[in-house]
Amino acid sequence: MTDWDEIVGYIQQAMNAVDEAHSASEDLKQNADHATFEVFRNRMKELEEHLQRLKAVLDNEEAFAIDELMDALSRVYTSHAADYRKTPRMNS
Repeated sequence: MTDWDEIVGYIQQAMNAVDEAHSASEDLKQNADHATFEVFRNRMKELEEHLQRLKAVLDNEEAFAIDELMDALSRVYTSHAADYRKTPRMNS
């Protein structure tokens, strides 16, 4: 899986988190109690984490693109990914 595939995965995860947070907010509107508020708060925290991960990639998209290119070239010539990267590998 390439970094770009993982970026797409991050986008999909963020979109799913938005849907879950919206659903939790609707539940909270219908039944405002401690339990539904806690679910809503947890969903919003998950959304925030997904968006922070995506923002880190987008803020450094040039570095990620260069590292992805270097990995591809390294695989062609040496059969393994580049040893040095400016950006962390995204294996989460």
